[in-house]
Amino acid sequence: MELQIQNLKKEYGTKQALKGVSATLTEGIYGLLGPNGAGKSTMMNILTGNLRQSAGDVLLDGTDIRTLDSAYFARLGYMPQQQTYYPTFTVEQFLYYIGSLRGMKRQKVKKRIDWALELLSLSDVRKKQLRALSGGMRQRILLAQAILADPDILILDEPTAGLDPEQRIAVRNLIAEIALHKIVLISTHVVSDVELIARELLLLSDGRLLCQSAPKELMAQLSNCVWEVCVPEHEIRKLHHLGQISGIAKAEDGAVVRLLAKEKPPYSCTEARPTLEDVYLYHFGRQEGL
Repeated sequence: MELQIQNLKKEYGTKQALKGVSATLTEGIYGLLGPNGAGKSTMMNILTGNLRQSAGDVLLDGTDIRTLDSAYFARLGYMPQQQTYYPTFTVEQFLYYIGSLRGMKRQKVKKRIDWALELLSLSDVRKKQLRALSGGMRQRILLAQAILADPDILILDEPTAGLDPEQRIAVRNLIAEIALHKIVLISTHVVSDVELIARELLLLSDGRLLCQSAPKELMAQLSNCVWEVCVPEHEIRKLHHLGQISGIAKAEDGAVVRLLAKEKPPYSCTEARPTLEDVYLYHFGRQEGL
């Protein structure tokens, strides 16, 4: 299975949201990272059929998804970042409704609802109305509806938003478990959500794809660029002129500052092992005003 994105462009009047994005996705998990306004939502809306591109193509196994039409959407599961619910629907009613929209037979829907609710630890709230649930529970219900029909392709927009740390880990592990034979694209600002499970990361900036690489490769590119610098507290601000600060910890005689810089700082320092958060900050920190 192969999803090809070829020279994808999208214009809103004079604004170019996507400027010729190309990528190839096969079975596995991919993280889509970028600052606000990078074009992530536009790209995902095109992949899910909610927007039509200005130019370029999206092909599934060599066939344009516009030609495949309903055959493509039958293989697609989409979890939006936010969803307008029918507040008086129970969890079970909502999922039956989604199943009917997908044309699933009632008996199959029942089995898949039982499976999804058990998988996401929601079985005990299946009869509760959606308006009575916490934000974290509603977020998991969004994931439940996305996987209800066992799709081959999953597009997940901020799937762990609003979840506590324990739920975040559980959902991350669940995605990894069900993605063994699927194409999964996850858009997120929480880089730790994809650091351990993503096969590759797509870094998107200002409508352009900066790169598509494995997390380890991206972190290796920052070798000799991440430092732990020991400075007196009153000199911390001076480090802003040397690079980007990604962390500050108090020390006995001042502070230890984690600094991204291409050259070794003129202070007492040691080289640190890069993380994916360092990669994100290195590529996008200035764009987000950090």
